[in-house]
Amino acid sequence: MKRVVFLCVSFFNMTIASRCFFPKPWHGEYFHLGYSSPLTVVNNTITEKGKCVENFGSHFVMEDSEYGEKCWRCMTIYRKHQNVLSYKESYCETYFDTFESLCENIAGDSQMHTMFRRDSEPVKCPFKGPFTFSYSKGGSGLNTCSFPKSYLDSCTDHHKLQLNFQACIDVQGSESVSEELQCIAQWTEGSKKYLVAEMNREHVYSDESKYRCFVYEKTGKGDNKTVKMAQSLSASCDGLWSPTEGYRTFDMEKVSGPRSRCELPTWLTDHHSWTSLDSSIQLHINSGEKSFKLKNLQDVIHPEDSHVTCHGIVKEEKNIVKLVTYVKSGCDSGFVCSVFIKEAQNVIKVQFGHKARIPSEACSDLYFSSSVIKSLLLVSKSTSTGSCPMSGRYEISPHSPLPIAPCPSPTSLHLVSGCGSSALTVEHQCSGQNRTKTEYSCNAHWTGPGRRTHIILSSHHSSQLMCLSYTDNHGFISTHSCHTELHHNTFNISQSGPCVQALSSVSLARHLASSLTTVLIISLFSVMSSSVLCTVRTS
Repeated sequence: MKRVVFLCVSFFNMTIASRCFFPKPWHGEYFHLGYSSPLTVVNNTITEKGKCVENFGSHFVMEDSEYGEKCWRCMTIYRKHQNVLSYKESYCETYFDTFESLCENIAGDSQMHTMFRRDSEPVKCPFKGPFTFSYSKGGSGLNTCSFPKSYLDSCTDHHKLQLNFQACIDVQGSESVSEELQCIAQWTEGSKKYLVAEMNREHVYSDESKYRCFVYEKTGKGDNKTVKMAQSLSASCDGLWSPTEGYRTFDMEKVSGPRSRCELPTWLTDHHSWTSLDSSIQLHINSGEKSFKLKNLQDVIHPEDSHVTCHGIVKEEKNIVKLVTYVKSGCDSGFVCSVFIKEAQNVIKVQFGHKARIPSEACSDLYFSSSVIKSLLLVSKSTSTGSCPMSGRYEISPHSPLPIAPCPSPTSLHLVSGCGSSALTVEHQCSGQNRTKTEYSCNAHWTGPGRRTHIILSSHHSSQLMCLSYTDNHGFISTHSCHTELHHNTFNISQSGPCVQALSSVSLARHLASSLTTVLIISLFSVMSSSVLCTVRTS
């Protein structure tokens, strides 16, 4: 009989022990403010909280021990998001009536704790910028930094936001600093919305300084959208009830979009892909022809991609257009004054200013002046070879090593162009070596200010293009651009003679004309002789 009772009791205990398990989606490691190590949720246990022995609804009764004596606590747990658990708990009690009564002892105003999943999958952030904002610390709103406006925008990776804080002279504690947020959770409670993010900024060395909670409220739509938001002081959502009260509060306004239809010029969009002479900058027109992707390969290890959208037209003429563009690269964004100039059918010159945070400031002298403008020369990738404007044989006297010469100081260097060919030939001779020739194709040419001619050259030996720029007696050649002030590969140029091939053709034509005259005279003499003979015989 005793054995039967023992088995029943054992079975009852097993049933109790196996009755409470945490859902599998909850399992994992969590950061919890106040604990030096992560808390692990797995099966029926939570590190530092004990083992679950009973569960009803959102209540979980945990068996633990304090000071060497068993005790039980009730945890009321809510899964706010796949990456966030929040809970209230009772004291760990040794004497109580029932598990239900233990849970009923949790006061309504008990502190709500939050746990953030470590190494969690990020989620899409709730804001799509750009926004300008003012901010204050302490939640009083008295020390608000509102001029100059700070700037917030979503990153190319939609799981991230970047906040660019501006310092205000009259606001103590304001500072000019950038902070990057990676969103890991968001949920709604009534009219309030919550966001949990991992902060990427200076002096973030631990989980405690990394996690922050935000509560926010959106109003309006489109360009009229505003957001009020408050940030927690520590790595918890505890005590964060209102978007106007917190360690740091934000008033955000959406930056206005384009006021009118903005399209790129057809002479730019007719060629979908453009490249710089050295192929380090690539421009590709997107479908819809209102935006393009700019790829910067100058840093091979960390190439930079920028998405550029037409925001507004400032000035438009036949072969030149000045635009305000919205540029985003990773988490860096802003409004850039951009000028596109058509140099030839397949060549454009582009000028970019510095990034402004407000569209109306982009083309001001502060962000677009000769001291800050960056110029690029781009050639269409679909360019076909054409005729070369030079015709004749030219002697080159370099002032410094030229990229078209195989040695620093060639004993002889000539250009031969035209002469019945669409190519440009470079004849060079280095000391102690035979004369060699390299052939280049003329992809484009145009005449700029000062009657300076520019030719874009290509060779099947290299993917790089070159710009040959010259006047009557002086020139330069570059693998970067056609701007004279940027380069030192200069030379003197003088025509040493007309085309050899053309001279040969003239000589041959004269010889043929002389031979034809001789044949005609002989033929005529023969005819006259025949006539005389015929007359004599008749007589």
